[in-house]
Amino acid sequence: MLPGTPRRRFLAILALAFVPWTVLVIDRGATVLNGLFPLFVLDYNPGLAQTLRAIPTWRFFLSGGGIPRNPELWPASILLYLLALASAGVRAAFDRGDPRFTGGTLLLAGLTGVGVAFSFSHRLRYTPLPVGSLLACALAWWYYWPAFRAQQE
Repeated sequence: MLPGTPRRRFLAILALAFVPWTVLVIDRGATVLNGLFPLFVLDYNPGLAQTLRAIPTWRFFLSGGGIPRNPELWPASILLYLLALASAGVRAAFDRGDPRFTGGTLLLAGLTGVGVAFSFSHRLRYTPLPVGSLLACALAWWYYWPAFRAQQE
């Protein structure tokens, strides 16, 4: 028996779309990589009159943001998150699907998100914080670990 209802699990996974997956603290500013906006990066720079701006991803990589060491992890994390969200949505709407697939894709999305954060750590002034990525792993453990344990027994 899984904790929560299928609708509650779907809403919890949907809420991850609004959480910053990776926060890059650069000097005194912060840059947010979010799963919901894969084409844009939110940048807050207190040196520029405390502005919040949305930078297209390609521009972030080309001018000053620096490309991560493993750039393929970012789209992989987004794709795995969308698969987990779709699987949870199908489960909530039609009571179909395997919760282990949802939990596995959510866990993999979180782990690749941690990899995205780690791939920025080679820059000297960058401090990556994988906030949403760790929350995705925690949700996978909280809601879907009982499905994996039941399979073992």
